[in-house]
Amino acid sequence: MGVVQASAAVAATSFRTATEQDWEYVTRLGREVIEREAGRAVMDLLRSQKDVPAHGWQVSNYQHSLQAATRALHNGETEEYIVCCLLHDVTQDLNPYNHDKSAGDLLRYHVSDENHWIVANHQIFQLSFRDHSKFDKTACERFRGHPYFEAALRFCEFYDMNCFDGAYEHLPIETFEPMVHRVYEKGVREFHAKHPYPPAPR
Repeated sequence: MGVVQASAAVAATSFRTATEQDWEYVTRLGREVIEREAGRAVMDLLRSQKDVPAHGWQVSNYQHSLQAATRALHNGETEEYIVCCLLHDVTQDLNPYNHDKSAGDLLRYHVSDENHWIVANHQIFQLSFRDHSKFDKTACERFRGHPYFEAALRFCEFYDMNCFDGAYEHLPIETFEPMVHRVYEKGVREFHAKHPYPPAPR
């Protein structure tokens, strides 16, 4: 992922003063940048957490995320799944009480429905593994019968609740950056193909 290059600006100072040509120009430029830089912003967000405290655990959230992705890679999971492991807690510090939903939203257009649902609901499923705590370990039972119920439990068992080991040697973030770009770029291209500009006539 490279550096975003500056382009000439239109004369318009508001949406209403933008011409038809302005809209075609800025939309084309915007989409080109989104495709070229796909995944860059979310990786910058994860990288910004490198020095966040561990809050009593052996590893920080940044290390936890890398450990989860490393375990998934070693276990032969798909690239998309590995990216989900890497980014499942990327909004932990921004939205600690609903971080699964916001992380899921960052992945919504780039991964399968199943993987999106797992990330967007993992916060309640990982309660199942909080032995000896006062948390409600049965909270996820409200989703019993959902087609992705077991998959969410598996995700939390193998790539969330067990990824706090300070002795585990995770791979560096650079290992996963190309994966994130490919997964995000694929999602962006598919979205743009479904939503062309100008819009297809109805």
